[in-house]
Amino acid sequence: MKNLYNTHPHFVRCIIPNELKTPGLIDAGLVLNQLQCNGVLEGIRICRKGFPSRVLYAEFKQRYL
Repeated sequence: MKNLYNTHPHFVRCIIPNELKTPGLIDAGLVLNQLQCNGVLEGIRICRKGFPSRVLYAEFKQRYL
């Protein structure tokens, strides 16, 4: 929570750790599937390659139009 309070998130993704509602139990396959479907893993791949994740419209327009 300290990390969250120190940042300015645009949104928060909720990940369900298991279907049994058991504390401390993580179903890795379920979590991975949620991250893939939400596009989180693809976003990480894009950022790791050095591409910008957010571009202002004016900069986008100047660059591509």
